[in-house]
Amino acid sequence: MLGGKGRTLVLFGVFFLCAGFAFEVDYFIVFSLFCLFATVFSLPQFDASLNIDDLKVERILESKTMFQDSFLHVKVKVTNNGGKQFNFIDIFDDYNAETFHLVAGENYISTRINPHQTIVFSYIIEPKIRGEYDIGPLTVVVKDRLGFNSEERVVPDSIDDITIYPPYEIIKKIEAMAQQRAINRSFGVHRSRIKGMGTEFYGMRRYVYGDQFRSIDWKASVRSQKLIVKEFETDRAINVIIMIDSSESMAGGAVDNTKFEFSIRAAMLLTKIALEQKDRVGAITFSDRKHYRFLEPSGRTSHFFTMLDFLGRVMPKFEAKFEETCEEFCRRYSRRSLIIILSDLEGSQEDIALGVKKLRAYGHTVMVISPFSPWFEAHELELSPTDKALAEAVSEETMEHLIELKPKLEQFNAQIIYVGPDDFLNVVLAEYAKARKAGKGEH
Repeated sequence: MLGGKGRTLVLFGVFFLCAGFAFEVDYFIVFSLFCLFATVFSLPQFDASLNIDDLKVERILESKTMFQDSFLHVKVKVTNNGGKQFNFIDIFDDYNAETFHLVAGENYISTRINPHQTIVFSYIIEPKIRGEYDIGPLTVVVKDRLGFNSEERVVPDSIDDITIYPPYEIIKKIEAMAQQRAINRSFGVHRSRIKGMGTEFYGMRRYVYGDQFRSIDWKASVRSQKLIVKEFETDRAINVIIMIDSSESMAGGAVDNTKFEFSIRAAMLLTKIALEQKDRVGAITFSDRKHYRFLEPSGRTSHFFTMLDFLGRVMPKFEAKFEETCEEFCRRYSRRSLIIILSDLEGSQEDIALGVKKLRAYGHTVMVISPFSPWFEAHELELSPTDKALAEAVSEETMEHLIELKPKLEQFNAQIIYVGPDDFLNVVLAEYAKARKAGKGEH
């Protein structure tokens, strides 16, 4: 194909040809024919002299997984397997500048390569945000000496998936909290209360939809004329399922501190703490049915890193479908669990209520922790008076939506707890502690 200079020369040729005939200037006509013949005759010779397939280009990565605050060294290896020299070649390695920051080197090279020679160039990039992203493709451009002709090829299978975990600093803080037994400061000291087939009495409350019939205290129910259930303290291992709303609305907030990113951190911290308590932890990320992902619960210490990889690949997209998600979960997993839902609850009230009802019908204990959108989306932002008024209006509308939703969930014994950026992690841990003490999710 014609290169940039070749296309320019053709345009000049056409222009002077038209001008020569229009103004009857023979010099213009001769010059235009020279330009056109020069480009037309050089193209077959260029195609015959060089074979771009003789060039093998490959990307070499140290790893395809990394932390957000680390660096990725990318090497590109170019080998000329043919018997002819390429004097003018350009190699480009594409990456998303919104996702990665170029720290050192360049992601392209313009060079020449001799027969059977290998050239390597490299660059270093730093990820800006957590998630799963692509690097590539690699593109090869071969040009002739004058730049009249060029041939461009995209290297097949030259796109690599890179998984970016949350910053390593956050991971270390989470591990430090577990190592320092910060759980004890929040949860209190655990004592073994299991005796025979029973456990120590914790409290009584009214029966709600989904409670086990065997937990009903019939004598207390007769006296009060309402169904009353007993709750017991336990130190037995429980199943914890962290259900994270990964719909588009969860992307609200600063890039590194969205509602979804806070939910990811809370899930990681809760996983680490729960595993320290010998509980089994699993996770669900969901928007619609197509984007439902489920990680089976496990109590292995290494499960923390499995959870890290599972959560590291998810980005908030599409619209949340609570009922579909809960139905899919109940169909796949039958063991009674403590389900902690992390969601801004901005979907349909009916859809959310039906989803919680489905979980309760299968005997799961449901806890809903909701990042209150205005507290995240206006967090650390300097707003104009107009923006502040708009933010207050949105805040009132959001709160009204949640107030209407609250009694619909409470009838299934699922309380909504609202959190902001400053108290998100503490609230998640405190509520897990209460549920565990009461034996929620014990099977």
